[in-house]
Amino acid sequence: MKNISSRTKKIALITAFNMLAVGIPLHTTHAAPGGATEPAVSTGITILPLDQHPVPDVLKNQAQLELTQMKSRGYVDATEDSVSYLDKAKEDKDKRLKSMTEVVPKLKVSPANLGSSALGQAVLLGATASGGHTEKGWTGLNRIFVVPKFGLVGLDEVDYIASQGGMAFIKEAINQDVNGFPAILSVKQSRSNKGLTELTWATHQKIYTLSTNRALKNQKDIDEFMALARSIF
Repeated sequence: MKNISSRTKKIALITAFNMLAVGIPLHTTHAAPGGATEPAVSTGITILPLDQHPVPDVLKNQAQLELTQMKSRGYVDATEDSVSYLDKAKEDKDKRLKSMTEVVPKLKVSPANLGSSALGQAVLLGATASGGHTEKGWTGLNRIFVVPKFGLVGLDEVDYIASQGGMAFIKEAINQDVNGFPAILSVKQSRSNKGLTELTWATHQKIYTLSTNRALKNQKDIDEFMALARSIF
C-alpha cells in the first residue's frame, strides 16, 4: 500500500529522519505491501534520549545532525521523495484514496472528532485504512484534506492500544505540546525548495501525525498549525 500510508510506512521502516520525526516505532503490527503484518518489538509510549535508542550509530549520527539543523535554522534537508507523499496521493487519488463510507467499515479505530476543527469543514480528498490489521479491522486511519491556509493537510491516527504497540520518542526532538501531550514538530525542505511540515504526538490511546505540504518557518504559520492540531480530539 504505497499511498498516504507512506506515513504508516514511517512506522514500518526505521530511518534517521523517521527517528527525528516520531522516534523508534514499536507497533506490533502494521500495514505492509500485500496486507502483510510484521511482529512486535515492544508496547506503549516511552520517551528516551537519542543515545539510549537501540539503533545503529549511523542512524543516531544522522538523527543528531537533523536535530541540530532543526534547532539552528528551523528545517532539515530532505529528499524530494520524502516531502512529496501528500502531492503524490492527490495526483493519484482515484487509485490511492477511498471515501470515508468505504473505509470506515474496515476500521477498528474510532476516527478522531473533527467537529470543532477546521478540518471538519475542509474538503476531504480521501482516506485509507492503516495501522495494524486485527480481526475487527484496521487500527489506523489516514485522511487528506485541502485546507485554504495550508494547502494539502494529512491526518494520520493509529490506535496503539488496539494495535498492542506503541512508540519510543526521542527526548531531544520534543519541541511542542498538543493539549498537554509532548509533540515533535519537524520541517523538511528539499533542494528544489519543496517542503513538508509534520507534527507527531501521542495521547493515552493514539499516535497522531498532522502534516502539510509546506515548509512552515514563519512563527505565525507554525502557531496556526499548532492550533489546528489542538482542535483534534
